[in-house]
Amino acid sequence: MSEIVSKLRVTNVYDRNAEAKTRLVVNQGGTRSSKTYSIAQMFIVRLQQETDKVLTICRKTIPSLKSSVMRDFFEILTGAGLYAEECHNRANNTYVLNGNLIEFVSLDQPQKKRGTKRDYLWLNEANEFTFEDYQQLIMRTTGQAFLDYNPSDEFHWIYDKILTRPDCTFIKSTYLDNPFLPDSVKQEIEYLKEVDENYWRIYGLGEKGQSKSTIYTNWRLCDEFPDFVDDVVIGIDFGFNNPTAVVKVGCYDQKYLYIQQLLYETKLTNTDLIARLKEMKINPTWAVKCDCADPERIEELRRAGFNAQPCMKGKNSVKNGIDKIKRHSLYITKDSVDVIKEVKFYKWKEDKDGNVLDEPVKFNDHSLDAIRYAAGDINETEFVIRELNF
Repeated sequence: MSEIVSKLRVTNVYDRNAEAKTRLVVNQGGTRSSKTYSIAQMFIVRLQQETDKVLTICRKTIPSLKSSVMRDFFEILTGAGLYAEECHNRANNTYVLNGNLIEFVSLDQPQKKRGTKRDYLWLNEANEFTFEDYQQLIMRTTGQAFLDYNPSDEFHWIYDKILTRPDCTFIKSTYLDNPFLPDSVKQEIEYLKEVDENYWRIYGLGEKGQSKSTIYTNWRLCDEFPDFVDDVVIGIDFGFNNPTAVVKVGCYDQKYLYIQQLLYETKLTNTDLIARLKEMKINPTWAVKCDCADPERIEELRRAGFNAQPCMKGKNSVKNGIDKIKRHSLYITKDSVDVIKEVKFYKWKEDKDGNVLDEPVKFNDHSLDAIRYAAGDINETEFVIRELNF
């Protein structure tokens, strides 16, 4: 085992997970603490010493699964010289390692939600799951279950139903537990001290959030994007190291906005993005509202056949866009996990005295920016502000 570990760059988070013997192991941590990477390393090392085991690695949706934990897992395998193409079933999202089956499962694949029994379970970004999701999976798990998450929710079933159990090991980590982080990334994380106290608590210190000044409270979940909307606009917030976010926004009766996440992924070039949009079969008549800071990318989209247009920006454009969205009842499809995560924690800045300012905290808002670009093009008439009884 030491030979395998010597090929990996491991942190103390790896050691703490490898040493945990309890049925449940919960990793709560700030951003870039190495918790996800360390759990992947731990399982790769462990499965070199065992055989005929089944490990289920689970995330709420397949796009988020592929762009995060699955990518990390295969990066580690390749770096350690353990990856073999013949062992990788890309169609089924499985990999055979030393006679052990590793299956990557998302809950937007309903037939795999319950599945057959497994030896090990890993819920990546566990706070995306409902308690019912967790129960269905844990009941078919004979060995250890690992959960990891950023503690962005002030209240969650993990805090009440898992951390209180005697057979649970709790591992908290922060960016300071990761000695391999570049100084530039550390400085960016530490800058959160100046940006927002609550974001610093969550993403810097790995402590449970205490939300204040939440911007959007007028939202609820829906099963799917409806056919009866009056107007549809696509919103795109470009990124590369940050995610590129693509959303579909529909308006109904000038009162309701329906929102569906179509894409949320890092490392996409414009060529990649165009290919993804073509796969989605975007209606060529729909306006595609994009961040106006990237005119070259917009022009490329237009030449590829999309009705791409720059969003409008100017003085107070962000606040005015937020105000426009808040005049509606928002319905977000249940599969829009990154939108849901962002909207839960989108908040106004506060000054040192706690006074709320007319400017949102600029952090984890990629899909929300895309929604704002799209909503700016929908039904420019004035809306009636409704009292919501959610």
